[in-house]
Amino acid sequence: MATRVCAESELELGEAIKVMVDGVAVALVKDSAGNCFALGDMCSHADISLSDGFVEGDDLACWAHGGRFELSTGRARTLPASEPVPVYPLTIIDGDVYVDVTTQVDVSSYVG
Repeated sequence: MATRVCAESELELGEAIKVMVDGVAVALVKDSAGNCFALGDMCSHADISLSDGFVEGDDLACWAHGGRFELSTGRARTLPASEPVPVYPLTIIDGDVYVDVTTQVDVSSYVG
């Protein structure tokens, strides 16, 4: 079940914020094109909050060690991160952002 987490207007272009959804830490990201994503907030390399990192193109970069994660798939793009982070379904309804942490986006069909 999706939970309202914020208004879309609270998300800045090219930035990430941390929200808690049913006890799960989630990094909400609005990329420079205005697309919104919800990823697990913990870097898969170390217990570092990804929402404190940097949005760079299609990636969210961990501030501590530089691991980069693809926003749409959660896949690790650079070392030292080698494991993906979860990506959660995100919907925007009437200007409000909803995230469902009970399921993950199926990214098995993504190539790359």
